[in-house]
Amino acid sequence: MGCGAKANLEQAKEVVKIALEQWKAGGSPQQLADQALEMADPDWKAGYRLLDYELKNASIQPQQGPRVVVVLNLQNRAGKKMSKEVAYEVLLNGKDKVRIGRDAFHIGP
Repeated sequence: MGCGAKANLEQAKEVVKIALEQWKAGGSPQQLADQALEMADPDWKAGYRLLDYELKNASIQPQQGPRVVVVLNLQNRAGKKMSKEVAYEVLLNGKDKVRIGRDAFHIGP
């Protein structure tokens, strides 16, 4: 892995952390647009609260953006708490825009 790939991994982890902190603080995905971040997470969109999270690992995926695996501690609208492992693919579009999408095929333990 070259220096550029390692820098991209660090940047990917940082932007995922920024987005998750926004969610945890009660923010909305739309508020990330001010920071040139776009995050698509079905649980956030569905109104789940993010109680906490743990960044597990980050890796380079061939012909894709960096992948960041996170454990989310969530609470649904009815108050039920749950924990799930998810993976985000981070697309670093230069310095102007970052897109974070959840990998629908990632199944955590």
